[in-house]
Amino acid sequence: MLQLPASYTKPLSEDFITDGDLLIELATIAWKAPESPDGLELDEWQKWLLRHLLERYPDTHPNPDLAGRLRYRQAVVSLGRQNGKSLLAAILGLYGLLVHQPSGAQVLSLASSSDQARIIYSRVLFVIQNNKFLSKRFKKATEMRGIVTADGSGRYDVKAAKESALQGIPISLCLFDELHLAKVGMWSAAVFGTSQRRDGLVLGITTAGDQNSETLIDLYKSGRKAASGDPELERFGFFLWEAKENAPVTDPEAIFAANPSVAAGRIPLAQVISDLQTLPEHEARRYRLNQFISGSAASWLPSAVFRKAGGQGVEVMKGAVFAVDVSRNWEHATIAVANSKDGKQQTELVQTFVNPTEDQIFTRLTELFAEHAPRAIALDDRQLTNIGKRLKSVGIPTWQLWTKEVTAACSAVYALFSTEMVTHNNDPLLIMQSPNGVTKYTGENWLISRKESLGEIDALLATIFALYVSSRAQHAQIGVF
Repeated sequence: MLQLPASYTKPLSEDFITDGDLLIELATIAWKAPESPDGLELDEWQKWLLRHLLERYPDTHPNPDLAGRLRYRQAVVSLGRQNGKSLLAAILGLYGLLVHQPSGAQVLSLASSSDQARIIYSRVLFVIQNNKFLSKRFKKATEMRGIVTADGSGRYDVKAAKESALQGIPISLCLFDELHLAKVGMWSAAVFGTSQRRDGLVLGITTAGDQNSETLIDLYKSGRKAASGDPELERFGFFLWEAKENAPVTDPEAIFAANPSVAAGRIPLAQVISDLQTLPEHEARRYRLNQFISGSAASWLPSAVFRKAGGQGVEVMKGAVFAVDVSRNWEHATIAVANSKDGKQQTELVQTFVNPTEDQIFTRLTELFAEHAPRAIALDDRQLTNIGKRLKSVGIPTWQLWTKEVTAACSAVYALFSTEMVTHNNDPLLIMQSPNGVTKYTGENWLISRKESLGEIDALLATIFALYVSSRAQHAQIGVF
């Protein structure tokens, strides 16, 4: 099934001229990738998009400055995650290297970090290195130092999205990834860089953002105007796949609307719905339904899901995982424990403190270690760095979670609750604190924010850390981390 975008700029005519057909033919013949060693077969929606993105004005256009030119100087494509955005961008990267010869191509991959921008670049590099015809056209193609054409006139480079990275570069094609993370001014800087190039194009491929995605919010505004036929934005392309507002997260029509690869059958619908069952609603809406969300969401876990997990606490303390967390001003602290039984995680609170000292917490943790020989003691390295060091110094296996691992812990424990893989013993403090936990996005990821939360969450975070480490290390020997 060909799933068209919910909103998009219409072509100038039904029989419009496009470079897309030749590019589709080239990709079908030449494309090799680790995930498709036998060649590439594009979905119909991918062909449709390439044709529309590379629309050209007819040679008979009344304005001689536009005759035969690429229609779009800017284009934004937005759709759900895992729909093949990187593949499309890589195909367009190869196009950018070839179409501007012999005048000299300057293709850039931009993203919030060089590593992210390199994802698209690496796909292009692999294709060139594994195709005899293409490899002859490039005298240098390396992982780190760019792809250079055989005559030296054109190149493809990777840049982090910083204004200094674009200064003085006459860009012919800019592939801008992660537009929802783009800093203000970066898109305009890239557009300015293409101003002196015939058929220069800045193309952004992204998923939806949040209230902090200022650049993407502005581009959406321009895109919606362009899609409605604003003549001032005729050279702005906009292709937005998104579900209708307030659509149920697991509604097949909503999933298809934001995920053309699912509609095409390349990604099984049943698999997507199953995956959505383990995601917080805000994450599902942003990444699967491609809907903008607020920077902060409501409670991290639906109360009904938390209540359903009530039951048995930890039956076996030996070999468990203990975790500790303190409130922001050290007014309270809590130690929690988690252990597995029959494939599920059990958890309960062990002890709470009022106005604790570091020595009190350290002493109690060493006592628990001597008594129960746990696999590890887990803690937030951002809050309790010194206690972690002290535990390590006496040989206690210690799992110190840093920011990225805290985000992973929040997502992983949400999934455990939503799939009924957790039981807790209905401790009143945990029941009280669970609704306090408010999620906040930091770039692509979310975590439970101490600052945004609605009250103390030391018992909640201690429980999450204990569950996360216990589930991660069920079958592994933990050392001192």
